[in-house]
Amino acid sequence: MSSKPDPGVAMPVKYWSFAGLMLTYRCDAACRFCYLACGPQRTGPEMSVEQALRIWEQLIAASPHGCRVHLSGGEPTGDWERLIEICRRAHRAGLGPLEKIETNASWACHDQMVLDRLRQLDQVGMQKLGISADPYHQEYVPIERPRRLARLACELLGTARVQVRWRDWLEAGQDIDGMDQERWRELLIAYARRGRDRLNGRAAEMLADWLPLAPVGQLAGRNCREALLRSRHVHVDGAGLVTPGTCAGLILGRAGPDRSVADLWRQVNDDYARRPVLAALVSRGPAGLAELARKDGFEVKDGYAGRCHLCWSVRRHLARRGLYADELGPAELYHIEAATSNVPNHTICVWSGPGGAAGEWA
Repeated sequence: MSSKPDPGVAMPVKYWSFAGLMLTYRCDAACRFCYLACGPQRTGPEMSVEQALRIWEQLIAASPHGCRVHLSGGEPTGDWERLIEICRRAHRAGLGPLEKIETNASWACHDQMVLDRLRQLDQVGMQKLGISADPYHQEYVPIERPRRLARLACELLGTARVQVRWRDWLEAGQDIDGMDQERWRELLIAYARRGRDRLNGRAAEMLADWLPLAPVGQLAGRNCREALLRSRHVHVDGAGLVTPGTCAGLILGRAGPDRSVADLWRQVNDDYARRPVLAALVSRGPAGLAELARKDGFEVKDGYAGRCHLCWSVRRHLARRGLYADELGPAELYHIEAATSNVPNHTICVWSGPGGAAGEWA
């Protein structure tokens, strides 16, 4: 069987031409808005160097357009040696260009360390650096760190190669330490109501109640075909699970030694309409999935903060009952609880010199 689909054949599922390799679910922050529910205690398979290179190569082979790859997590810099080894070997193998590396900048404690790492990433062909900065991250990471990283990256790489999510917060935001509880809560609510966050995972558990709610009837009438089958964007984690780029917890398949990304893409293209969860979302959207789940005890609430919130609520209900396990996972995502400390907890950074070492922050 050919490893690359025929580009002349019209397919219901667009080729995956933009992919994120989720090196880890571990992160030194446990942000309220994290649709992957990452955090310091998050377990789950880590993506090895060899696995990352194999999947990267398969992603390129699976699409006639090639595939732009970015490295993310969790916090991918938490194991710096793994991250830079993946980048070096991919660069030597000609797998690039490396589209982007995403980071929360918790490690950006000293100018020398930041410059050293940026030079290494530049040498291995990183096109862009993505930096997270928002009130949710600043509950854990002092704002001086993303500001330091953004400033030095712009100087070394050029402004066009530095993305900040979100730049307005980076420029005008502040540390959460010392802020009284009521002002802190008002800030988080105001930011959540900007509508920038994906209401999936921890975001659905912790932000949805702060947002205006609408009855299911107002959320019906629109399906998820474009987002699930036509967006070209997927994520792959350390277990080989392939998920739509914006819909964590919805499994399209598992790539591994016995099943290539191209094989998996063909399978999704052939049988998506026979998968109960995916078919319901593609044809009728979250309201259709809610209808499907009624026979499994799902009860519709008075209101939801959008279609994604409804979808998450239904999928969580099904997953927690062990249903549709081949479509809903990883299981740990669906067992998160809507709880976090009410006291901001800034990351502690310990630096061991230029380049640093794996596990340097905690």
